[in-house]
Amino acid sequence: MDTDCPANESSMTVSSRIDNIIRALVANSEVAFKSQQRGESEPNDCEKTDIALGVFNRNKTSFLLKFGKYLNARQLQYFDQFTESHAEPADCEEIRLVLDNLKINFTTKGRNLQIKNRRYEALQKMIEADTYFSEIEMMKRHPLLYEQLVGQYLTEEEKRERDKYEMKENVTFVKILMEGIERENAEKCRTLEQQKEESQMEESDSSDEDRPVDEISVSLKSARPSTSRWGEFEEHAIHATRSRKSVPMVTAAERLLLKQEFVTTMHQHFVDGKDAEFFDYTTVDDNPGYDNIKEMDHDAQDKYFDSEDPEDEISAEERCQSSEDELDIYMNALNQHPAVCELAKNMHENL
Repeated sequence: MDTDCPANESSMTVSSRIDNIIRALVANSEVAFKSQQRGESEPNDCEKTDIALGVFNRNKTSFLLKFGKYLNARQLQYFDQFTESHAEPADCEEIRLVLDNLKINFTTKGRNLQIKNRRYEALQKMIEADTYFSEIEMMKRHPLLYEQLVGQYLTEEEKRERDKYEMKENVTFVKILMEGIERENAEKCRTLEQQKEESQMEESDSSDEDRPVDEISVSLKSARPSTSRWGEFEEHAIHATRSRKSVPMVTAAERLLLKQEFVTTMHQHFVDGKDAEFFDYTTVDDNPGYDNIKEMDHDAQDKYFDSEDPEDEISAEERCQSSEDELDIYMNALNQHPAVCELAKNMHENL
């Protein structure tokens, strides 16, 4: 320890290895050793050392939860001894789970899986809260996609119902005004995106006009039928749809499927990290509060049994391909739905 710090009973019983670990923590300016009140001075090195030692001696799990993210892989190895059979079973299990979670950060694949799991856990909570993933909020974030899949099929009455305010106690004039401004901005964004697509379509059409007739004819004859599924819009299909003056007729069931397609796409955007413009992902990606402990324990057990039976072990690539998450399963099922396939076929035939 710092030679200027008075020796105490706890510091005398600590091994040199944990001594070095705590030295590294004390030297790290990013480590918060305690919650400070306004105007309170930061603890000195001796106080930081005593705080860290106190937490370590009381509970190893608490120490790892508080300081583990600041330790490197070699320093984390020191805590493996507390997961062995001679330790208390309950403490051993807790420490093992926390250690496994911390060590994930030192492998790219493990970190990516951790981030995906945390985002999915956050997604479930946000869906339940019905704020970020409310229809209005999703429409604001992706106005053109909303218009293509949902908005153009709504009646005027349905649009009024969608846009009406629920007059609750927390609704103020300022909030209503801000909502109006946001909707106006979303509409401007949708218009700009639509104009951009139409401009690209016009450029494509003009390039076709410059090509010889024979070349275009050969190109059309050799073109293969589209194999895209519903939701995988081809660029020319989108342009053709937007250029039409009349809205295609769809049934109530088809409208529901289109809306589900939009909502599922928004969920997938969030999990894939495509909402960085609207959402601070660090609040989820670096937050252990979104870790599903049961799922972590299950993954750890699978890893253990895989290592015990190498003959049955499959490659990381095969395991990755076979482990579809719930969103992938839902998307696949939606794309294969007979009504969706029929709707996609009809739209391609009408283009």
